[in-house]
Amino acid sequence: MERYLIKFSKKDSVKYISHLDTMRTLHRAIRRAQLPISYSKGFNPHPSISIAAPLSLGIASCGEYADVEFESIIDEERVKNLLNSSLPDGIRIIDSLHIQGKMPSSMALVEGARYTVQLKFKGKAEEIKRSINNILASQNIERVKKTKSGEKIENIRPLIKDIVLTGYEEETFNFEFLLFTGSRGNLAPNAVIELMQEELNNDLTCEGITRDELYCIKNNKWIDLLSYFKGK
Repeated sequence: MERYLIKFSKKDSVKYISHLDTMRTLHRAIRRAQLPISYSKGFNPHPSISIAAPLSLGIASCGEYADVEFESIIDEERVKNLLNSSLPDGIRIIDSLHIQGKMPSSMALVEGARYTVQLKFKGKAEEIKRSINNILASQNIERVKKTKSGEKIENIRPLIKDIVLTGYEEETFNFEFLLFTGSRGNLAPNAVIELMQEELNNDLTCEGITRDELYCIKNNKWIDLLSYFKGK
């Protein structure tokens, strides 16, 4: 089996399709492109495709990753081009990398995500900045989390690495959220927006969210998955 890391974007109307439907879309494109996808063994074989981190409905992305196993080695650029010619509008392959040697799955490596968030606010920039400072200065922010066994109280503050106001014009404010995700815990950007709404008395509306990149953490540094696998 030959493993490939596929980096892709998910925009426009396809941001509203589910995680499972995204998997199916990738599988159909691979079959349409006649790439030699491998399958699991047993009575109900599944295609060897796994997506690094599920993406919430309605969130666009410029940095999604999937691990795919083929039966033979294929030129990386050929994989990219064949898939792009077979995928629907809104999903595009950004890069394809042949993974050689034994390395962890992208799903196992993911620990963080970077989001671009656009919010509408009729107040002043100073109020926005104060709300961010209040959130980041907090040691404990408790929220109720639903689990399979019921509900539990969770401190979500450790899952927020940073919130940065990157620019604003009139009532439109642009932000960068760096949030932990993966095995150590997962925080959706909407949860941070809710915190800001509480700080600003709900006078805040979301105009759009894009997940820009997924990261692993090595030597306390956030490294995007593609760079990690390329050894950069």
